[in-house]
Amino acid sequence: MEYNVDVVEISRTITDIIDDHILVCNPDWQIIFSNKAMQHSLGYADMELKQKSLLEIITDIHINKAESFIKNVSEKPSALEEFLFNGKHGLTKLHVKILKKNNLLYIYGNEKHAEYERIKKRMDIEVKNAIKIHRRSLPESLPDTENISFASLYIPAQDLGGDLFDVFKVDNGLLNDYFDQYVCFVADVSGHGLDSAMLAIFVKDTISSYFKLKHIPGQVLSPKEIMNFFLEQYIKEGYPMEYLVCIFFAVFDLKTYELTYCNAGFHICPILVADKGNIIELNKGSFPVTTAIDFDFYNYEDHSLHLFPEMTLFIMSDGLPEQRFDNEFYEERLKNLITDIYNLKPVHIVKKIHDDFNDFVKHERINDDITLVVAKLS
Repeated sequence: MEYNVDVVEISRTITDIIDDHILVCNPDWQIIFSNKAMQHSLGYADMELKQKSLLEIITDIHINKAESFIKNVSEKPSALEEFLFNGKHGLTKLHVKILKKNNLLYIYGNEKHAEYERIKKRMDIEVKNAIKIHRRSLPESLPDTENISFASLYIPAQDLGGDLFDVFKVDNGLLNDYFDQYVCFVADVSGHGLDSAMLAIFVKDTISSYFKLKHIPGQVLSPKEIMNFFLEQYIKEGYPMEYLVCIFFAVFDLKTYELTYCNAGFHICPILVADKGNIIELNKGSFPVTTAIDFDFYNYEDHSLHLFPEMTLFIMSDGLPEQRFDNEFYEERLKNLITDIYNLKPVHIVKKIHDDFNDFVKHERINDDITLVVAKLS
């Protein structure tokens, strides 16, 4: 069976059911077409608009702007511009684009799209500010002394990351001469957007609060107690259950040559390397922090081991070893590389890993935030 297709009628039906406001004018700016969305916004029927010119329905304060705009029109759509129209029942503000084709002038716009553009611009500003805040929360430099040195690699999967790390020497006030302790932690918040970045900053601020409010100079420093303090604050804030915060927290005591750590949810175990035949995975851990688990289920513990000169510790979030290319994870390649370069200085170790990682991914987009902290004893 054959049908007679009226393309003009099909086109009119389409323009009448979409949200765009559409006007078409002849070379004299006389309106020759309007769709239902435009008719509804201006309050005029189709025939009423066809008796008007474009300049009749634009307010006086925007006439010069409209003339200038139309004078420079081309077949390429203009930028979105705001105009006040004289509607039948009052002024109507519309955001429209203009183009000229086959000697006809097309005026069209979509207020939903205009609102989206306004929201997007506002969000872009907020994200830019959030990026600045998050980056400022990362350390500008890491300790590098004759006894211990640190280096880091940080690559967010998007502009904003959900990973965070810090390394600092513990301030024991008047007792500093009797202590030589360094704190190192890496945090991995689920996701890598604006919410994850802000939650990562909460992690750092809360850990800082512990040292301001709870730590007493000369007191035995327990990663377990710091984690319990963080857990209490996190639950008090009532974060949604879908968020997970994984934290690996380590304390280097260079007076006793002891490393004490607490692992909250890191399934990629930090690696401590003395030599190729002495590689230790710090695989003792517990649950990540989340309001989805009852507080009574948490039982964080301190785990300690003795340090030796030249030992190197690798702490990383799962983004690095779990990056895939061509169905292969980077983890095994990374472990082999670590055994070859562990004896270098941390800054050189990080560069070697970064270069090798770039070679592995072949400029593919990374799947998750990448954080690596390397610590080496002298």
